[in-house]
Amino acid sequence: MLIIFLVIVLDLVGFGIMVPILAYYVVQLGGGPELATLCMALYALGMLLATPILGRLSDLHGRKPVLVLSMLGAIAGYLMLGFAESIWVVALSRLLAGLMAGNIAAAQAYITDITTEADRARGMGLIGAGFGIGFILGPALGSWLAGDDFATANLLTPALLSAVLATAAMLAVLFLLPESLDPEHRAAARAAPRVGRLRAARLLWSRALVPQFLVGVLVYNLGAGMAEAIYPLWVRDTGIAAGPRDLTPLLLVGGLVLSLIQGGLIGPLTLRFGEQRLFQWGAVLFSLAMLATVVAGSHSSYYGAMGAIVLQSIASALVLTSMQSLVSRLAGPQERGLLLGVYSSAGTLGRGVGTLVTGVLFVQLGTQGPYWAASLAMLVLAFIARNVAKARAA
Repeated sequence: MLIIFLVIVLDLVGFGIMVPILAYYVVQLGGGPELATLCMALYALGMLLATPILGRLSDLHGRKPVLVLSMLGAIAGYLMLGFAESIWVVALSRLLAGLMAGNIAAAQAYITDITTEADRARGMGLIGAGFGIGFILGPALGSWLAGDDFATANLLTPALLSAVLATAAMLAVLFLLPESLDPEHRAAARAAPRVGRLRAARLLWSRALVPQFLVGVLVYNLGAGMAEAIYPLWVRDTGIAAGPRDLTPLLLVGGLVLSLIQGGLIGPLTLRFGEQRLFQWGAVLFSLAMLATVVAGSHSSYYGAMGAIVLQSIASALVLTSMQSLVSRLAGPQERGLLLGVYSSAGTLGRGVGTLVTGVLFVQLGTQGPYWAASLAMLVLAFIARNVAKARAA
């Protein structure tokens, strides 16, 4: 299990490195915020289209081939991005990376294969820990390597480092990781009937509370996508940051807070207040964090922005963890994977749409426009959470 954990960490640190600086590639090539966020949204589009296919391939042919294929796609995407001399190459690199982004689903399946029911939670916790490490170290490292001037940001070095980390992860899979899915289970997967996502969504839609959670995760990711994708350009245009390196403390603090809540405090908070309350409070807190971001931007306040990102990280941890736990209880063991797959697809769709529209809002409504819109989206989520609470109490 240690090897798959190291593979996840290497992969996610490499991915995280590119998150805060991707917009600057497009800007350096002459594009505006709309094109920058369009290129980011292509990753979510590719992921939405390809993840179920890659998941099916991992059931039919094993986890290792899909993990290796995903790593190869990531390496190619990073190299294309690092040497891109036109915006269409940046766009193509993100679409390719999204189409090959089956690594996390394959890693989750790998851990399911090698663990029993008794220790599965610990195994899935490793993936959560890998995400935590990746999204603490990666964005902070990427913004640091990019330098202290937006106009002359070094974007090649971060891309090459991401490619090196993805290569190391791929080599670990090839030479150190045994295949977890035996031939008997692969044969059973070939014989099993396949249920597509649209059909699954129709089947699940009639279940109590499922529509509310599917709409809820879409709305959450819509708001979070608007807030997060435009953030690197927002700190530049509000004067909060003089260069990419100024993002490092902000992203480091945000990642640490998110990991602290998800990795330690969420358990005691859930025992004391319950998942339903945390879901509602998290949605309201996220909306307030967006308003705090607007205030910080209006005053070009670096420490105001840091306070806002702390609030946003706390809110994200509360919403994501409580929603995932609540929705997992809406289906039995035989249908849980199907429900969570549809739930994940709804989230990816929301993230893609939010990322796509935030650049347009940034240009048409001003630098604070995306954060007003994200605040409104989270109020809608709070309303959904309130309705869920009423339905569960009835």
